Amino acid sequence: MEVVNIRGLSIKVHPTFLLVLLAYGALGLITQALLIFALVIGHELAHLLTAKAYGFQVVGLELFPFGGAAYCDDLFEGRKIEESIMALAGPVFNLVLMFAAQSLRWLGYWNGPSGEDFVRINFWLAAFNLLPILPLDGGRVARALFSDAFGFVRTTKVFARLGQVFGGFLVIAGLTLPGKENSLGSLITFLILALFFLLSGKKEIESARIVFLRQLTRKKEELLHKGLMKSKVLTAYAETPLVRIVEELTPDRYALIHLPGKDFQTEKMLTETQVVEGMLQYGIHYPVGKL
Repeated sequence: MEVVNIRGLSIKVHPTFLLVLLAYGALGLITQALLIFALVIGHELAHLLTAKAYGFQVVGLELFPFGGAAYCDDLFEGRKIEESIMALAGPVFNLVLMFAAQSLRWLGYWNGPSGEDFVRINFWLAAFNLLPILPLDGGRVARALFSDAFGFVRTTKVFARLGQVFGGFLVIAGLTLPGKENSLGSLITFLILALFFLLSGKKEIESARIVFLRQLTRKKEELLHKGLMKSKVLTAYAETPLVRIVEELTPDRYALIHLPGKDFQTEKMLTETQVVEGMLQYGIHYPVGKL
């Protein structure tokens, strides 16, 4: 992964992005490759400017084949409004450019293949990134909306695995393309994108619990600062493994875990902090009742 630092901002280029550019160049599509590169940069700057508008300190950008991600010091993953608007800023940027260019074409000011390419590429960048799978922007919006109901870790795993399934679909689609001009280029692009989704899905799943631990720290700080926070109660059997409880925890509510005794009367009440610390100390399969 190529890394460039500009005034403290780390810019990373995902290897699959470089492969796509090389594939397009080898097929004589260097103009389209450079246009995609420029539009992805603009797409990513839209994420960056939106993050700055919310007051987040952006420390890095990562460029993917058809989009990117902004990384901040402050935690925004799982926050419904902030993460959704930040994620949608990229596709909205491409849609605005698409409609502006198409208007110029309708008025006769931008005729020829360059205008058609500009409209088409912006359309596909927006549509592609709005798919509800991780690590795409649509997947981040879906995670922000559903993590409160189903837990951040579980929701991340679901949408990341959907991304990996989509990667498998791209492999099949690429191998079954009808023979025609540029079919080799399409096959190479599909296979590279499939690799991207398989690797990125694995990365999202592996980092989900780390992100959750950061969320837990943020919640504790917010609770100390405000003096109160919305909470929810989870009821679990004593034999329930800690990992099952952690997967139910959400970014915006502090959880209390109720362990019922005989006749379902309260036997013990644990905080989510105790559960997470127990998981780190004893392992993910340790029964909650032994804490």
